[in-house]
Amino acid sequence: MLQFCITIVAVAEVFSITLVFPDLDDPDFPKALELARQSPDFREIGAGPAARYRARFHAADAARLLDVFTVVSRSNDIDILVDDQDVPYGRGLWIPLVSLFATA
Repeated sequence: MLQFCITIVAVAEVFSITLVFPDLDDPDFPKALELARQSPDFREIGAGPAARYRARFHAADAARLLDVFTVVSRSNDIDILVDDQDVPYGRGLWIPLVSLFATA
């Protein structure tokens, strides 16, 4: 079991998860956007109603990723990218996997 945990940590340190999300009419959104802006690779794409935000996180930023995700996941218009690739099971597999590192 220990070896498994060591392997998972080693793998997690080399991949990134990117959240791509729209502007939300939610009272928690300004704080989530502030946290997203702290990511090492944050971009704002478009303007006005077409604005989208893109924030990349690594394992060391797991807690911040989860804080942002908790708010922006209230929208169905969110993309979860792993190493900039659209992968299946973003909400069901990758986000819960990252939660392991937020509590470590």
